[in-house]
Amino acid sequence: MTKRTNICLGLLFYLCSSATALQIDSVYKWQIGEDLTYRVSWGFIRLGTIQLSVVDTVQMMGQTTYHTKLIIDSNPWLFFINMHSQYDSYLLENTFPLLLICKEEINDVEYNSRYQFDYQEQKIKVHYEGVEEPYEKIDKVIPLNTQIQDGMSIIFYARAHSNQKEHKQLSVFYEAREGILDINFTGNRDSIEAAFSDDPIPALYLNGSAHFTAIAGFNGNYEGWFSLDPQHIPLMARMEVFVGSVYIELEKWKTWPTKPYAE
Repeated sequence: MTKRTNICLGLLFYLCSSATALQIDSVYKWQIGEDLTYRVSWGFIRLGTIQLSVVDTVQMMGQTTYHTKLIIDSNPWLFFINMHSQYDSYLLENTFPLLLICKEEINDVEYNSRYQFDYQEQKIKVHYEGVEEPYEKIDKVIPLNTQIQDGMSIIFYARAHSNQKEHKQLSVFYEAREGILDINFTGNRDSIEAAFSDDPIPALYLNGSAHFTAIAGFNGNYEGWFSLDPQHIPLMARMEVFVGSVYIELEKWKTWPTKPYAE
């Protein structure tokens, strides 16, 4: 996976998990049609927009998967970043990925990649195309020695476990290699301020640390806040990137109650 691919890892993630824990908290509820839109800010500057959705269920390799989609668009008024990308990840009920498809446009150059996770054969099939001059195409197989998360699946794993109280270490696939993320599911209830509510919103709180550097300089400590209802919606996150601390804040949503954050 290219460094460009991992802006979604850098900006969305915060929401991480454990590659060895196989059980999903039964409280979490998948919601088909869910559509969440986030503002990404550095101080008073809007860096861009992130859209996260659960599209549908799809039968793949004889198993039911959840088709999840992440769309990232940078602020067109900014001169130092120009990104328009889409990531489609097909996740099992336990949130581990079977397939990740990336379509990226970075500074007017297109990149396409595909990662198939075969746990039975213990390998990851990688296909990469750089649509630029000179044209680049790569096909290779990477050993898969343990169940592993990708940049999309960690979001949903974190949601499923956000009301637990435990420390986990995540083996995550990024840039065609593995990195380590520590995450603390604190089990604590916090509260946040959000533009869509006049009152403080109760939220489940987690934090952790990334022991690698991904796109935009994502590294080090991060924090995340999730709603209390069974969907455990990601409400807000803070993390360190190359410009400093950035915030990801929920702006709009579909298939979520009017007062989803109520006790």
